[in-house]
Amino acid sequence: MKTKRKMIITGINGFLGRSAKEYFGKDYDITGIDLAAKYCGEEDGLSYYQCNMSQETAELASIFTSVQPDVVLHCAGSANVGASVVNPMADLDGNLHSLYQLLLALKSFEKRPKIIFFSSAGIYGNPRQLPIQESDVPAPISPYGIHKLMAEQLCNYYNRVHGYYIRSVRIFSAYGSGLRKQLLWDIYQKYQNTGKINLFGTGEETRDFIHVSDILRALELILAYEGPEEIFNVANGEEVSIRELAETYAQILGESKDIVTFNGETKPGDPKNWRADISLLKKLGYEKKMDLAEGISDYVNWVRQQA
Repeated sequence: MKTKRKMIITGINGFLGRSAKEYFGKDYDITGIDLAAKYCGEEDGLSYYQCNMSQETAELASIFTSVQPDVVLHCAGSANVGASVVNPMADLDGNLHSLYQLLLALKSFEKRPKIIFFSSAGIYGNPRQLPIQESDVPAPISPYGIHKLMAEQLCNYYNRVHGYYIRSVRIFSAYGSGLRKQLLWDIYQKYQNTGKINLFGTGEETRDFIHVSDILRALELILAYEGPEEIFNVANGEEVSIRELAETYAQILGESKDIVTFNGETKPGDPKNWRADISLLKKLGYEKKMDLAEGISDYVNWVRQQA
């Protein structure tokens, strides 16, 4: 019987961390790291460590030495733009310090695992043109975007100077069952509370949505790729307006699209328009599998089952 490779997933209790555990569990022995006292999903013999990654270099080094991972998925960190505006120091701690401690913990580690750093399209801010290429100059408009960009630069430094193997994935607008925050979750909460869907902005703002199942397949392709590129847009290369998404959502709920309204206010840190150039990801063999309407339908089925 072939011995499974070993993968550490940081932030394993988060949306992407839990999803990655389910997806990669067939090919890897998974070890999870998170702040919470225990793993919040099915146990399945999972090795789990509670650890404050922004402070615990020695503990992380001990975990790496014990596990000897082939791959590390660094999902830990904040993913809340609004919270980063209100409390930028907490965001800095979660998104940069935790990564720094991880990299320091690996510095004297003989084995160099493949590391995937979960960055964000937030580093682009409001791009000058669409589609956005990986080579475009970053211009973040939130502390969250700034800290993700700083983290990418840290990864590049460790690749160049210390011989690490880190790939940064700039994930655009991720969604899928299990996500208890952000746009799709907020829409359902508003609908449940008021029977209406009233959102920030004008509705003409656009995003490049990608379902979590497609994100995970993209990660698998990036892990298998041996080329020199260090940064990858992870999206579908499709520009979808918030109005279109919200009206589709309303119709899937069995309602008229007329329940969707917008207040005209822009939240600090929110960009206007996004569409990614995914030429590099397609070069690796990526193709979208989850249609947006189907993905929203799956999400609605899931969210209706939540308490």
